[in-house]
Amino acid sequence: MQAGDTLGSIARRFAVKGGWQALYAANRSLIGPDPNRIVVGTMLRIDPL
Repeated sequence: MQAGDTLGSIARRFAVKGGWQALYAANRSLIGPDPNRIVVGTMLRIDPL
């Protein structure tokens, strides 16, 4: 993650099946209860199409 990234932009960049919702579901334990608050430097698990 970099400053300015959102789950939506990351999901689009990596063609995540299910979009930001799937990305959030796979990383909720890292992100926490609010998908709008992600910390710069967080390493997300990404499952592309």
